[in-house]
Amino acid sequence: MSDVSEQNKAIIRRLYDEVHTAGDLDVIDEVYAHDVEVHVPGLPEDPYGPEAVKQLIGKIRGAFPGVMVTIEDLIAEHDKVVASVMWRGPVTGRGQGASPRAPLVAWPRLDVYRLFNGRIVEQWADRDDLAALHQLGIT
Repeated sequence: MSDVSEQNKAIIRRLYDEVHTAGDLDVIDEVYAHDVEVHVPGLPEDPYGPEAVKQLIGKIRGAFPGVMVTIEDLIAEHDKVVASVMWRGPVTGRGQGASPRAPLVAWPRLDVYRLFNGRIVEQWADRDDLAALHQLGIT
């Protein structure tokens, strides 16, 4: 595996460890390019730029404070990194019909990243929303 592929994997590990799990949103400015576009199913508009990514992750952490993300697989080649991850988080909000009997939700996600010069320039996310909604008692 090339040095670039290993460096790109290290950037993605940092993203999950420091941003998603530890909640340090300032790291977003260091790992995402200023013109990054994130493709997330279910959103009316793709987040564009680090500030939009911060808002999106802030909303996720607000709904699931204490969320932990475990990297199951991390594969890199050239400018792409694919991450298979498991999100786990306690539910504190009661909005959107969430059941009080759902104290912990776990849902898998698959992310594909394209990096250039050590920064994420594009991201595609695919997650299992149905699994999370079922655990919340919404479906």
